[in-house]
Amino acid sequence: MFDVGGGELVLIVLVILLLFGPKKIPEFAQMIGKGLRQFRKAQEDLTQQIRDISAEAAISEAEVMRPVRPAQPDVPPSPRQSTPSDSDTESDTEPKV
Repeated sequence: MFDVGGGELVLIVLVILLLFGPKKIPEFAQMIGKGLRQFRKAQEDLTQQIRDISAEAAISEAEVMRPVRPAQPDVPPSPRQSTPSDSDTESDTEPKV
């Protein structure tokens, strides 16, 4: 990407040492590390929010696309449909009195 060779990298490090001194470099490294951590956390939070929104959209879309069944009217059972009674539970081998 940047095509920085070994010699160029050494030159960059020497310039940084001359400009800031050996005592300031760890402080800058700490600040850069904290900044990167905050950036990654913000990126993860944003990604999670996008996932949550897309999941909610998928759920609401599924609810919209669900077929609506018409309500069944309350119809009394027809005379042919019998309800279980005591006589149905008795076995056929026992005599009925």
